[in-house]
Amino acid sequence: MKMGRAGVRVEFEPRFCANHVVDLTAGCSFGCIYCPFSDLSARRRGATRPIALALEDVERLPAPSSLFLSPASDPFAPQAAAGTHAVLAHLLPRGTNVGILTKGIIPDATLDLLAAHPNQIEGVAIGVTSLDDHRNAVLEPGCPPAVARLENLDRIAACGLIGALRIDPMFPDVDDRPESLVKLLDEACKRRANAVTATYVFAWGRYLRRLEREPLLAASLPLLDEAAPMEGGTAFSVSLARKMETYAYLAAQARARGLYFNTCGCKDLRVREAASFSTRCRNPFFFDPATVIRSAGCPEPAPATPFVPPAGPPSPQQALRG
Repeated sequence: MKMGRAGVRVEFEPRFCANHVVDLTAGCSFGCIYCPFSDLSARRRGATRPIALALEDVERLPAPSSLFLSPASDPFAPQAAAGTHAVLAHLLPRGTNVGILTKGIIPDATLDLLAAHPNQIEGVAIGVTSLDDHRNAVLEPGCPPAVARLENLDRIAACGLIGALRIDPMFPDVDDRPESLVKLLDEACKRRANAVTATYVFAWGRYLRRLEREPLLAASLPLLDEAAPMEGGTAFSVSLARKMETYAYLAAQARARGLYFNTCGCKDLRVREAASFSTRCRNPFFFDPATVIRSAGCPEPAPATPFVPPAGPPSPQQALRG
């Protein structure tokens, strides 16, 4: 292979809802400072910087029944977009169902390809946690501006595909203020999304220490004071009480706007047991079409009880630096 690059491969990942997954790059050129997975993937493949994985054998890739793009990278980062299209062009005609998460811009040709297989597209989630350009430039330095990402939702809706806004990861006191969350929900509604999903940030070890070097997060990180049981391990995050209150607020506000709300229960197993809202990571619209809520413009939301996320006492940071 050229320059010894590892090739793209389909892998089974039990922590992603027992689904098959594909990464098109080792590492990720978007460079989100909170993401541990791109670094872990790059190290596993021996890459010292983000690189595109080789596609010479794309025609030999197995076609699983379902696939998620992508667990440790972004399928529409500049290095990945062409490879993503090639993989989709290979798998969709062979019957694979596909779910996509991106903070990038979906090329027109790839969106046309998805629209040609509507019954196989589980959903397309667009990651935007904040409309604050400064926050995003610091924490997501390689990503397109938030407004440009949100425009994907207009295009997804125009193609008749299931679209979702993904507010992930939320940093406490930076991203979870009610006025900020409501603005995001209004954007999702205005752009005819079907759903919104949200989860709080989690971190551990070296990845937590990396976040601690960022002044923007100085007030936020002491609130990651509780060990959360996750699929595959444990990481530090905000308290369960704060999660439940924020998620319940988002669920009520989403419902008032005709949006379906869920959170990823795999990122805190306790939420699955306590929640009155969906904690299923897979798209319920795809598996049960009767649950589809198609937003057709933003109705006037019902008045909501004012919400202030509980701060909770900070814990000693030494406990977070294992």
